[in-house]
Amino acid sequence: MFGEKIKLIREMRGFSQENVATKLGIAQNAYSRIETNQTKLESGMLVKLSEVLGVSPMDILSSQPAIVNLQSNKGTQQSFGYVENVISGQKELYEKMLEGKDAEINRLNKIIEKLLSKQ
Repeated sequence: MFGEKIKLIREMRGFSQENVATKLGIAQNAYSRIETNQTKLESGMLVKLSEVLGVSPMDILSSQPAIVNLQSNKGTQQSFGYVENVISGQKELYEKMLEGKDAEINRLNKIIEKLLSKQ
């Protein structure tokens, strides 16, 4: 559920999966399973991951786009293209989250309809 957001934050930071996995003390394929939502994100791992990515655990868990410090590694100047890409990435993530919400609502409505038709 949070994998896409974690991936976006990691990419905005310019980190590879291997780099983050190493900092977390896990294998790259184990980290990949977090980003693809194949592994449940336990609270301890959430805290470690948020520290590695430089965001709060709530930034990861929230349905709102994460607020990420956009300063480049070359001092305090920001690259306009980089900021534009980050905004675009967060917009895409938000749209995917909305699509997921809509799909879940549709799925639940179908279940409700089936239950009501059995009465």
